[in-house]
Amino acid sequence: MGGQLFPAGTNTDTINSLTCNQAISMVGYYILLNNYINSGNKIDTVYMIVTPLYLGNNLDQVYAYHYFLKPFYIDEYLPLFSETVKKQINKIPYVYFCRLPFILTSNWAPDFVSKDEKKYTFLSPVSIEYLKKIKELGVKYKFKLIVLPTPTAISKKPLLEKMNKNEIVKSNLSNEFNNYFENIIYLDDSNFVDGLHLKKPQKYTEYYKNKWIK
Repeated sequence: MGGQLFPAGTNTDTINSLTCNQAISMVGYYILLNNYINSGNKIDTVYMIVTPLYLGNNLDQVYAYHYFLKPFYIDEYLPLFSETVKKQINKIPYVYFCRLPFILTSNWAPDFVSKDEKKYTFLSPVSIEYLKKIKELGVKYKFKLIVLPTPTAISKKPLLEKMNKNEIVKSNLSNEFNNYFENIIYLDDSNFVDGLHLKKPQKYTEYYKNKWIK
């Protein structure tokens, strides 16, 4: 969704987009942002536009092998992996084979069904840990982090209403998620291609630029 609103690689005035898919998890978001900063770029504000349905990614999805391990399981990034991340990826079958050329260049990934018991409804342990790391980058490089919701299908509202908002407070992320749920724009399902991606995202690109990214 973020990629629809602000396609990766585009430069609109002072807005540079680093959008990517949700399967790389908050770890991937952190690494990409860290790379961007280390390339000499200056930032004043990071607007993280993400659906609440994705913040529960704990590297426990079948997509983690293809989208996270293959690009990020390299010597350069291993020092950035926390113990939580290492524990999670070690649960994925064939983790050590992911960089073998005939696997890396294919669409193959093992069938993986996590057996983890989820004790959260909104923010996964991995998301919390790496949101805090992004906050630490903000302190070091003097930028602000603001988390914004994506337009969301009205059919998802009952699911979102069951999420425990106290997870934000307990994680000391209240400032970053200020009025996050209150700012969700609920749209009829007919506005979406697949329940998540908009048919006409351009209208909402302007909305986000005018309301928050000024």
